[in-house]
Amino acid sequence: MKRLLLAFFLIIFSIPFMVKADKMKPRVKELLPVLPYSYSQVLISSPGFKSPAADILFINLCYLTGNDVFNNWKERKFSEEEWERLIENVRVIEKLDPYYFDPLYFLGAYVPWKVYKNRKLLLKINSTLLEGSRYIKDWRLPFLVGFNYFYFMDNKVEGAKYLKIASQMKGAPSYLKLLVPRLYAESGKLDIAIAVTYEELKSAKQESVKRALERRLKALLAIKELDRALSVYRKRYGRCPETLDDLVRSGILKKLPKDPYGGKFYIEKRKCKVWTTSNLRPVSTSSSR
Repeated sequence: MKRLLLAFFLIIFSIPFMVKADKMKPRVKELLPVLPYSYSQVLISSPGFKSPAADILFINLCYLTGNDVFNNWKERKFSEEEWERLIENVRVIEKLDPYYFDPLYFLGAYVPWKVYKNRKLLLKINSTLLEGSRYIKDWRLPFLVGFNYFYFMDNKVEGAKYLKIASQMKGAPSYLKLLVPRLYAESGKLDIAIAVTYEELKSAKQESVKRALERRLKALLAIKELDRALSVYRKRYGRCPETLDDLVRSGILKKLPKDPYGGKFYIEKRKCKVWTTSNLRPVSTSSSR
């Protein structure tokens, strides 16, 4: 108790000194330019010290992206050219130290949210992450590549491809095994989604993961059954049915399968394909009322 009181009073008495020290701290009046890093110049100026040089360059990169936040409480806005230079600077850092994870994580987890409208920069980020994954075997690198593809570039097939790689790596969360087939299914690659789920089910060891994959497989097979019935209906009548109940009334199906997630299957009229209101995720009782 005495130690806690002593620590409390030390903090109280030190506040005026900290305030004074903060006022004396030099302020950055102008934003520092984003200068390009040069691998050859670093080698000349710091021969034999590539890893420490990579640390210094990364600290400088972090300062550039964060310095205006601390000084003015306003996020610094970079031009497209400056963002491109930052990405290239990460490439130089990784060339100096190919096993340096932090710059790649910064590049994959932070920068895409700032350049999400720029496809060219997103592709540069992804190529840098994939280059880094040749040396660093961490599931987060292909995961970030896949996330950029399906979330920012609306390319679910490419996204699923890299998320599948991530899901098979050590330390990857189990939910990736379910996300991959869902992305394939949403992009219309239903056969691939079913095949991937079968594959994951064979290698799954945890009972909870097995049950989740079995449920996913049951839902995908139900969608596949309904899609086949739709094809038969279109060939027979030359049009897409109004509702799935038409498949039963026409005698193509005896009954409609149920969504194991608690949703309802329906027809996407534009594509004449089946999907579900659950989006292949469990529907809570309260939300279904």
